[in-house]
Amino acid sequence: MKQPGETIDFIRGLAWADVPAQVRARIGLLLRDFVAVSLAGRATPTARIAAEYAADEHRGDGATALFDGSRLSATGAAWANGVLANALDFDDGHRLVKGHPGANVIPAALASAETAGASLEEFLAAVAAGYEVAIRAGIALHGRSTDYHASGAWGGVGAASASARLLGLGATETAHALGLAEYHAPIAPVMRSVADPAMTKDACGQGAWLGISSARMAKRGFTATASTFLNESAACDLGERWRVLETYVKKFPCCRWSHPAIEAALGLHHELGLDAERITGVRVTTFSAAAALSRRHPTTTEEAQYSLVWPVAASLARGRFGIDEVLPAAFEDPAAACLKSLIDVEVDAGFDEAFPGRRLGRVSVECAGRRYGSDVTEAPGDPEDPGWEEIVQDKFECYASSVPPRDVARDETLSSQGIDGLLSLLAGAGQQASYSDGVE
Repeated sequence: MKQPGETIDFIRGLAWADVPAQVRARIGLLLRDFVAVSLAGRATPTARIAAEYAADEHRGDGATALFDGSRLSATGAAWANGVLANALDFDDGHRLVKGHPGANVIPAALASAETAGASLEEFLAAVAAGYEVAIRAGIALHGRSTDYHASGAWGGVGAASASARLLGLGATETAHALGLAEYHAPIAPVMRSVADPAMTKDACGQGAWLGISSARMAKRGFTATASTFLNESAACDLGERWRVLETYVKKFPCCRWSHPAIEAALGLHHELGLDAERITGVRVTTFSAAAALSRRHPTTTEEAQYSLVWPVAASLARGRFGIDEVLPAAFEDPAAACLKSLIDVEVDAGFDEAFPGRRLGRVSVECAGRRYGSDVTEAPGDPEDPGWEEIVQDKFECYASSVPPRDVARDETLSSQGIDGLLSLLAGAGQQASYSDGVE
């Protein structure tokens, strides 16, 4: 078991050059994914409201709002950018924490790096440390609590780790930063937002804000009670087992729990070429958590994202499920609306037993008196999925194609960059981390 001091040493001392090539490649791709989902998220009211709120309440010149390139305080930028990254529920995740490390860690690290004028390598190393701590903090929290907390409840600890490193905190200050993030973590009862979807979502903005705020408070001498995370076995394998390699990415902009059914429905649509108007019944077989997703007809993007029946209906009716399908114009599609009313949902005990380590689903449709069924389908983009990298690259090409290519010098800083520069830096970081050292 690692002692608290060893965990702090890992956070403060991790060098990007010492990170294994496979891990460097994964972090580079996760940064590309972050760029893509942040650009895509600008289409949502959630992101716009967050950016407007931050512009009014968090004025400053410390960091950049990725929504529109405006300047904000570092804490305000971390919050607004965390909301933006999670606005479409399109961002990366980890199965065992049932949530989103990247949308907590990267916005906090980015704002801290801008403030400190950090080098690209310092930023990348901080992101790596932040992911490793965030994922372990989430696993530990789920292990010690019977309540299901949203990502901001544990993501803030990872965000604090990344921020503390970039802001140059000492060992004692870093321990206080993690303690503050853990102590002040939001309860964030995410299942409320699953049953009654709203902009509260996974509290990623709160986690990013909490992490950078905790580090900045600790730097000024604000103390915290001892961190439970630092004193438990969750961090025992830091630097030996790289949890970031266990991250998943999302092919569809909605709750991960509906992805197996979406993939199965799309498979049936493309394989059989079924006419949606001839379908007379649909059965979705899934696990209990997915069955708890909203079944109302969506009126907001959050209701569309936290639904099981709407994504399946839209997939069968439209042959796709992308950003257009979680924005209000799609909700008037008569074929999708009709199919939604025909969907029955059942829970499979075996799928329940496999969750959360695996997300499984199956879809069958009845058409002209015949029933057609999919195979048992897994959520695409899981860490074992050979198409993992392709999903990231497709998203990046789709949503970040307007970002000009740019070579990033190893000593280039994130200071004084506008939105295009910041996004270009992140894109370049992804290319550098993904393809340097002979890694493809």
